[in-house]
Amino acid sequence: MPQTDDYRELSTSTQDPVPIEALWSFEASSTGEHLVLPDGRMDLIVRFRADAGERVSGTTVLVAGPAQRAARVAVGVGERFFGIRFRPGWGGACLGVDPASLRDMTLRGEAAERLVGADAQRLRAATTVGALREALIDCVRRRSLQTAAVPREIRSAIDLLHESGGRLGQSELAAASGLAPRSLRRHLAEAVGLSYKTFASVLRFQRTMRLLAQQPAPSLGQAALEGGYSDQAHMTREFRRHGGFTPGTRPPAVLIGMPIGGLAETFKRGRTGAG
Repeated sequence: MPQTDDYRELSTSTQDPVPIEALWSFEASSTGEHLVLPDGRMDLIVRFRADAGERVSGTTVLVAGPAQRAARVAVGVGERFFGIRFRPGWGGACLGVDPASLRDMTLRGEAAERLVGADAQRLRAATTVGALREALIDCVRRRSLQTAAVPREIRSAIDLLHESGGRLGQSELAAASGLAPRSLRRHLAEAVGLSYKTFASVLRFQRTMRLLAQQPAPSLGQAALEGGYSDQAHMTREFRRHGGFTPGTRPPAVLIGMPIGGLAETFKRGRTGAG
């Protein structure tokens, strides 16, 4: 069964560009299947193996689009990953793609390389673990210099929505960010790749999962109230939608601190022998 400490978030330079929310790594301690819950972000990822001397082989490039549903990822013991998690709204801009076109999708191999272009060759040319990590960061650094900044009003709206845990209504969010409601919905969907309603729902789901992981955990009724749901039945429907489980049958959680709002979670469920 994969272990909860297989995933780590790595320290990065203070000079890293705004689009980078986190640099993360994963090394599978066993063969299994991981359930990764949606966080509404995009990731640029490299999957590889490394020998005892940290020499890299079998590098594959992946691009994960903004997700609203859970995904299962099969891993083999010893497989490793590095990933750049983009701040909401920045992934599509940096990678030159409409994020909505990758909703609930992950591009792999040739498809991902066509999107990433010449940077894919640079990533595959890295021969050591350290060089691969730096090549990934450098790819995003260079792209960020060629990317127009996400409009201030949209950045403000995303930050406010995170801070509220997805509980801020459209009219309140529009007023606070200085946008008309229709403009807010359009620009947020263009930047994130998810509608306002879906993105807010994902954030509520993430925040409520965190609430339920606390010790002592609140009752399901209390969690529904604090999470911003109309009632416990509403919470259950949203949990099934985003995670494929109910609040009472949720899997063990690995909490991952995030720069914006601290709302993201990656949940892992191992299955020995899964391919």
